[in-house]
Amino acid sequence: MGAEVKRMADLLRSGAVMLKETCPVCSTPLFRLGKDTFCAKCNRPVAIVKSAEEEVRIASQQVLDNLEQAILEKITELNIAIKNERDRAQLRDLGEAVRVWLVALEQVRKLRSA
Repeated sequence: MGAEVKRMADLLRSGAVMLKETCPVCSTPLFRLGKDTFCAKCNRPVAIVKSAEEEVRIASQQVLDNLEQAILEKITELNIAIKNERDRAQLRDLGEAVRVWLVALEQVRKLRSA
């Protein structure tokens, strides 16, 4: 038995429901477990949209999610740089960069909650 078929069987045993819709990437049947819909083969979440408006809303959320993740990665990089920096002028510049990224993060989070 292939790994994909085994995973699908395991999902069904765990209470997941196989849907009539298929994955837009690989055409494998989608599964729903609780409120989550996902592709067992691609092993990633899938959103089923019923209107163009809903598709735009979901795409916008994905862009904001990706942007938030990128900002958090930059803040993490700056945190590492600050820990290793001794020069006061450079620390001031790094601190200003952190402030800018934190403001950007706050704005992205406001957009997501709107």
